[in-house]
Amino acid sequence: MKRDWFYQDNLTEEQAEELVARYRANNITVEKSLDVDPRFWVVSAYLPVSNDHQRTQRSMCSRGWK
Repeated sequence: MKRDWFYQDNLTEEQAEELVARYRANNITVEKSLDVDPRFWVVSAYLPVSNDHQRTQRSMCSRGWK
């Protein structure tokens, strides 16, 4: 399965530490770095990417779009 980096930004230090701990508990490669704004952190996780896209429910499709 293909993998790619997933980023979550604008996290406080407490939120970032909790997220890093959760990823590491699941043996996921994770990095924490300082954001451009030094009050916030960015957490990067190397996660699997699905090749299948979820289908849109028929009730959410307009007839005019078809």
